[in-house]
Amino acid sequence: MRARVRETSRVHVLAARRIALVCLTPSPDTDELGYLQLPSYGVRRIQAAVASDVENPGHVVRLIDLGREDFAAYIREILEFEPDLIGFSIYVWSTALLVAIAREIKRRRPGAMIVFGGPSARTALFDLSYYRTAAGYLDAIVEGDGEAIFRDIAALPTLSASAMRDVSGVTTPTAGGGWMKAPGRAAPAALDHIVSPFQLGLMTPGDVAYLETYRGCPLSCRFCEWGVSEQTRAIFSADYIAREMAAFEAARAPAVFLLDAGLNLNMRAFRNLREANRRTGFLKKTLFWAEIYPSVIRDEHFEFLREIGPAYLGVGMQSMDPAVLRLHQRPNDSPRFERAVHDLAAITNIELQIILGLPGDSPEGFRRTLEYALTLPASVRAYHCLVLPDALMTRGLPEWNMTYDPRDLAMRSCLGWSEEAIAMTRDELDRRAMTHGGKKGRFWWSFPRQLPPHVRSVPA
Repeated sequence: MRARVRETSRVHVLAARRIALVCLTPSPDTDELGYLQLPSYGVRRIQAAVASDVENPGHVVRLIDLGREDFAAYIREILEFEPDLIGFSIYVWSTALLVAIAREIKRRRPGAMIVFGGPSARTALFDLSYYRTAAGYLDAIVEGDGEAIFRDIAALPTLSASAMRDVSGVTTPTAGGGWMKAPGRAAPAALDHIVSPFQLGLMTPGDVAYLETYRGCPLSCRFCEWGVSEQTRAIFSADYIAREMAAFEAARAPAVFLLDAGLNLNMRAFRNLREANRRTGFLKKTLFWAEIYPSVIRDEHFEFLREIGPAYLGVGMQSMDPAVLRLHQRPNDSPRFERAVHDLAAITNIELQIILGLPGDSPEGFRRTLEYALTLPASVRAYHCLVLPDALMTRGLPEWNMTYDPRDLAMRSCLGWSEEAIAMTRDELDRRAMTHGGKKGRFWWSFPRQLPPHVRSVPA
């Protein structure tokens, strides 16, 4: 049956399109989280954007997330659905599998349009030798926020490579191996127009909830995938955040994970969060996880943490060496940092995060950082350095001589670190984490806070 096309102020609209959204939500690589389930969220944002498009009420959208690396099962589910448009949401743990799936789907269903999005969907990644010839398996990528862009792709009057190139914010591959970028979109003045998958009832009850109060980051640390510094003026209103909290409560969310770059990096957004919680009281009833920057903490942040009760706060320390931090454009204020860590530890649970394999650091420097972190009143987590898109992959310096695994993006060697030194330090962390009563994953090691026998920990 011929599809009906009608004119709107935004775009020509096509009804009854079949859209598959594909991702891989990994299982935790240890049992640290216990009963808590961490769903994929970005793809749900895309699902909500398409499902809520009143100009295209006929779209049939299916989320395909098997939660395991099963190539054949993914191929089978996608082909059985017979999609016209497929959106792949990729991150470091899922990229290799989902690219392989896209190659096979494009071979067996060449008429389906394939769009890649998510934190790892960047031209720099697809230019790696392991993922080259992107024109053979994808039609477009969306670098950055994708809700409005994917909605407009879904609403194209015809799904074709030429039509895709006209969508603002889309990057398309060329036959010669290059890329064509369509003009970008103006940054929104506010974020309340973004449709919430929680408020639409698309999330699974009982899973961890994800909350945003703003997007972007005012910092530009080279190792961080938030990318280069941007002014984070666009925020979610207190009304929007309060509606999110009501939806979290209805979904019986056991914990709220704040997706912001930091709890205290955007004061307008933080105050909206605090006001929303004042209205709902929800954060007092659940666990609250967030990142915080001790060097810029204020009294009102301490007051908020006392209001909601014990939480988990991640503190990005990375290295204690000021020269290493400067090399990576990381702000550093050691005396204020240490004082704030002690003040935070008095009222809540904090975890110091450090990185093994940072360019410019060394095994000896990393070991000094770990020893120092273990003297502070916090748990410690060490991460293996990853060469991520929008971070070291594109903003690392040539003289750092970085080599890394193209599949998992783990640093193999770089300035200050030989392959042997990284392997030996990993082995050392394996032993020390176990001796310390901690745990180890594939790319991280945890060290629980050690307290004197007469001191009682803040309850988790």
